[in-house]
Parts: sequence; C-alpha cells; structure tokens
Amino acid sequence: MLKIKSMYYFDGFNKFNTFSEFLDKLSWKIERQLLKDRVAIYQSLPIYQELKKEFNSKMITIWPLKEEEVITWFDTLFLMRRLFFELFKSGIKSENIHIIMEYPLIFGNHMRTDYLLVYERCIIVLEFGMFNQDERRSEERYTKKLQESISHRQIIANMVDKSVDVTNYVMIYRPEFDRVHSNFNQENIDYNNSEITLLSKFIQSKIKNQENLLALYQLEKLNIY
Repeated sequence: MLKIKSMYYFDGFNKFNTFSEFLDKLSWKIERQLLKDRVAIYQSLPIYQELKKEFNSKMITIWPLKEEEVITWFDTLFLMRRLFFELFKSGIKSENIHIIMEYPLIFGNHMRTDYLLVYERCIIVLEFGMFNQDERRSEERYTKKLQESISHRQIIANMVDKSVDVTNYVMIYRPEFDRVHSNFNQENIDYNNSEITLLSKFIQSKIKNQENLLALYQLEKLNIY
C-alpha cells in the first residue's frame, strides 16, 4: 500500500464506500442550520470523535482542528458517495480511482486539500464549499474556494513530474434539509444533484484523456490508416 500522508487514503470506491456507510446508518442530511449548532447536536456521536482522533493522530497540520470542520467532512463524504454512484452509472471503473482525504500540501504553509482524486497520471484537486445565504454570497464563496483550489493545484503541480496532469475543481453545495421545520428543500437537492452531474462529467473527461494515452489505445488508432 502506498504511503501517502493524509487523513485517509482509499484505494478505490469499494473501500471508500465501506468506510462512509455510517452516513446511511445515520440517515445523514445536509442541514441548513449553522455549523456550530450542528456540532452541538452531533459531537457526541462515536464516529464524530473517531474522525477527530484520526485527524489529530496523523499530525498533518500545525493548526488546531475546528469542530465545524468535522461536520463538513460528514457533508462532503455524503456528496462524494453520490458522486461515485453517478460515476458507476456512467460505466466508470471507480476501483481505479484513488481518493485522498485531507491531504497536507508540502511547502504549502500547512494548507490542506479537501480531496484528491487520482487516476493514472491525473490528479484532481477537489474542493467543496457550502453557502447558506443569498446568491451574491454564493459567488463570493465560490471565488474564494476557487482561488484556494488554484493555489493548491499549482503547489502540487510544481512538485510532481511534468507528465502528471494536475487540475482543480470546486463544487459549491447547498443545504438540503431544515432540521427545525423537518422538511427537505427540493430545489437545493436538485441543484446539488446537477452540480454532482457536472463534476461527474468533468471526471469522466479527465479519465477519457488518460485512457487515450494508453499504449493499446494508441495502437488501436493506427487501424484507421
């Protein structure tokens, strides 16, 4: 097994899916309530404490972990499960995709990426952000996360071999459930699903580009002559 410093490393979708099954058991929902309020509700869960312990044991940053970050891990793992289901439906062999969660950037001032998706010689720096306010704040949130994502991509690209394609992607998601009123927001659910579909298509295009470089594919192309 590769030794890549991170909070978690998953060698394919099956291992990721097994790890994140706790979300189904919790009937997890992306709630519109403030993160600090959600922390108060969920911080006593064993899996919440387990994630905190794992993060601290890996010593991947000098900065203390914020409690709100644990809730965002729940949310983004939840979205990642939907993403991989979308890729599976599209016929992508997700076992060839490696998932790295909370990757510390070497020479990156102790910054961390949300996720790295690695396939062959392609690295996708994937960042998530949630907005819970108006559309203008959503644009500001996206711009901030995009700047972070570009910075993370550049740091990694400067350190790996030039033959590796390093790219970045930002997904801004919306809350889907109101705990206080116990009702779903279908508009936001549809929005998140459409964003997941776009992300899935982006990943598929990157995988296709990598497959086009395979020697056997290159030989097959010679058949047209």
